[in-house]
Amino acid sequence: MQTHLIIHQKLVQAVKNLRKNEAEILDLIAQADQTKDFLMLMQYPSLFSYCVKEVGLTDAEAYNFLALYKKSKEIPALTEAIQSGEVSVSKLRHICPVINQENQSLWIEKAKSETNKKLIDEVAKVSPYTKKREVVKPAGEGMKRLSLDVSPELMQTLLRLQEVLKLDNLIQVIEVAAKETLERKDPVKKADRAEAREKKREADKENGENCSENRADEIVSGAEPVARKERKKLPMHLVHAVNRRDRGQCCYYGMRNNRCDSRHRVEIHHVTPISRGGKDTIENLVTLCHDHHKLIHETFFGTTHKRGQEMMR
Repeated sequence: MQTHLIIHQKLVQAVKNLRKNEAEILDLIAQADQTKDFLMLMQYPSLFSYCVKEVGLTDAEAYNFLALYKKSKEIPALTEAIQSGEVSVSKLRHICPVINQENQSLWIEKAKSETNKKLIDEVAKVSPYTKKREVVKPAGEGMKRLSLDVSPELMQTLLRLQEVLKLDNLIQVIEVAAKETLERKDPVKKADRAEAREKKREADKENGENCSENRADEIVSGAEPVARKERKKLPMHLVHAVNRRDRGQCCYYGMRNNRCDSRHRVEIHHVTPISRGGKDTIENLVTLCHDHHKLIHETFFGTTHKRGQEMMR
């Protein structure tokens, strides 16, 4: 069996074991809570401090297990969901604030099927929102931590800007957007640019007279400027056509025939390389994220190039 399939099967089994262990931990926490004088005998004031200091769970893990255990006493279906191995404790903990006897089937199914990010968004839609003021706190080493609430529309705008600018995180997005806006709108910077343009015009005028004299000397001596060979850039109408067709999303298809959903750091790739006779045509161009673009060139370039083409639709 191929190595990548072996690794895949082992990972699937490891996750199943992890879910089984989570169910066992939740059951043991329930037994500890229901055992008379357990905390007194263990000499801890609360289950939380016992789980963190004695058992070795992190604060977040202990909070998740205890919140789920508390809610499962009201909604036993949560315990059944953990025991099924289909969903993690951390995902079920997210639905604890909104789940009740009437909607339990709906929310447990969402926890099983939705991604963690989508699940948090779904919970937020039905949770009451309390507007909070913006908070700036020291974060160590001279840094500041900014906490603020943003609308879903603004969040999507920031994420799309991150994709377009090919940046690693939202901090860089905010930094670039703030600097560029300040550069355009700051009246002092506008004045500096106007002064720089005026100086450049004067310098160009002076250099233009010198260039005319130098060109005359070149004609007399018969010297010709050396042309630098550079790869021709893709025509913009082709770039626009590829972006419209692929919608700025990577077109790499994995082992399960599912398309990569990344729109971060995408690049335009020649299916058949220029060095092998490939042309700058819409049929020979495809959008790939940086990682899959690198993978295609490293793994499928050469004798296995046809296999590389099969990975893209």
